Amino acid sequence: MTIERRNFPQFFITAAAPCPYLPGRFERKVFTHLIGNDARRLNSQLSLGGFRRSQNIAYRPACDGCAACVSVRVCASRFEQTRSQLRTLKRN
Repeated sequence: MTIERRNFPQFFITAAAPCPYLPGRFERKVFTHLIGNDARRLNSQLSLGGFRRSQNIAYRPACDGCAACVSVRVCASRFEQTRSQLRTLKRN
């Protein structure tokens, strides 16, 4: 009997589904589970590669022939609101 030990994440890809951002296009996502002792480090590494996180799942778009979705990180300590953002905040 052998015991399989996983020292690396397993990646999966979703079936094509209608894109929520671009009409008439289809999206797919590649994802992995963030589990185990190295989950935090794995999430940090995947974030540098454009992955996003939702609870214990890391995912990124993997659409055929499309690269319109781009993960963006905002450095909160350097963020400055624009005048239009301030107006919106004041109105709401």
